[in-house]
Amino acid sequence: MRILHFSDTHLGFQAFDRVNDAGVNTREQDVYDAFERVIKRTLEIRPDLVIHSGDFFHRPSPSNRALTFGLEQLRKIGDAGIPILIIAGNHETPKTIYNSPILRALNTLDHVFPVFGETWEKHSFGEVVVHGVPHINDQRILLQELQKLQPEPGKFNILMLHTSLGKRYLMEEYGEQIFPPEFEAKLAEFQYIALGHWHNVQAVPLHPNAWYSGSIERLSDTEIDSEKGFILLEVAPDHTCKVQFESITTRPWLRWEQSNCQSLSIAELEASLLQFQYEQPTLDAILSITFNDILPEQTLEFGNIRLRQLFPEAFQIIPKRKTVSDRTFVQGIESHQFDRLDKVFADYLQSKFPDDEKLANQLIERASRYFQSENS
Repeated sequence: MRILHFSDTHLGFQAFDRVNDAGVNTREQDVYDAFERVIKRTLEIRPDLVIHSGDFFHRPSPSNRALTFGLEQLRKIGDAGIPILIIAGNHETPKTIYNSPILRALNTLDHVFPVFGETWEKHSFGEVVVHGVPHINDQRILLQELQKLQPEPGKFNILMLHTSLGKRYLMEEYGEQIFPPEFEAKLAEFQYIALGHWHNVQAVPLHPNAWYSGSIERLSDTEIDSEKGFILLEVAPDHTCKVQFESITTRPWLRWEQSNCQSLSIAELEASLLQFQYEQPTLDAILSITFNDILPEQTLEFGNIRLRQLFPEAFQIIPKRKTVSDRTFVQGIESHQFDRLDKVFADYLQSKFPDDEKLANQLIERASRYFQSENS
């Protein structure tokens, strides 16, 4: 039996305030494109079962576009006669009882089994039994439901959770939970644990039968080095299983980071950036550019406009400029050099125009009027 496991699709996610020709946020479209690639491969592979470990939608009340798209794609799986079970994650679970769970809308589709209430649910598919525990805001109710967990003897039991299996897999976001340690012993009773919430594909070392399939698109720079895609399980008649990850194409997200910038010249820093551009596929990519221990005058040289000139083909540039943190370096310079921003800027202009003192002084005078007006 073949089972396809994916998670954290976050339909409706948006970022960077950029839209495509159809008026859709470009990053939102990236997520839709990735989802379609997973659906296409699902229809090609034709697994016996598909499981989704939560955060199907990015919000409890997704836009009409996100909802319509999700229903249309799931209908393709249902029309092929492939059952799919989806548990609710923290992103789509309402924060109050006054909002209806959005996954309820999936009940209208054939072969789709959404698990969104404050209860553990069990669904059987031949020799496979899937135990779905959705995200439950009330910790007291969650503990009650985990207490009920009981695998079926003689079956291949899958446990679906949307949680952090230990602090290592926290995402630092609202509503996330750590799996209660007192129930971890129960995990060994299940042949496979399909995890959601952590966005990088990951086997959990302390629980070798537990896997995060990761998100289908990179949603932050913490996911730069992680491939995106889905897990395919091959379940043998003796209930052993083989786990294989298959990646899909997504928008590139690349990182350039330079330490100890204060020890390098402007030309050296620019040469490093150009070398990065030469070696990496920066076309239509998101670039995280980080300058560590950078001097004030260096930040002026590498402003956002200059970075865009260096990487005109990039989709988005995310610059981070971390100022000098080495206290011994700061103490080695006269403290008055850092007293005021106008003094730093004046020193910078004089260094830029060493052969034209008149021009430098004119610019310094204009700048000083600006700084005075800002401080008044």
